[in-house]
Amino acid sequence: MMELESERVSCSQSPEEIFTFLNGKFDNYKEIMPEEVEHFESDGTSFVFGLKGLPHIRLIAKESEPNRNIVLTSASSKLNFDLTLHLEPLGSGTEARFSFSGEFNAMMQMMVKKPLQQFINKLVAQLGSRFSS
Repeated sequence: MMELESERVSCSQSPEEIFTFLNGKFDNYKEIMPEEVEHFESDGTSFVFGLKGLPHIRLIAKESEPNRNIVLTSASSKLNFDLTLHLEPLGSGTEARFSFSGEFNAMMQMMVKKPLQQFINKLVAQLGSRFSS
């Protein structure tokens, strides 16, 4: 099992506002995608994104806890992982972070660990920028 955690960012909006913006609203994920994302499309029940040199990945909603977290999971059985957004109240705003949890063989883990860590750090940085006043 490969577990990664992003940096933490402070957002000026409440956990409720961020949760409402992203939960089940797959089009809105485009606004927080890093600039390295070359492909993005949403069909209302999932979204697909592609990073340079990597296959496109489709994410679907797995579960959520209102104003606390949103868990997305890979739609492919070949890539079994979850991407979770964690939201914690912080004064009048929110502290946000992403975690990644996936099952990969040792070779795949060596290849994807660094790019995935960079991706989730950039994803949370974009979220922080989007939700700063």
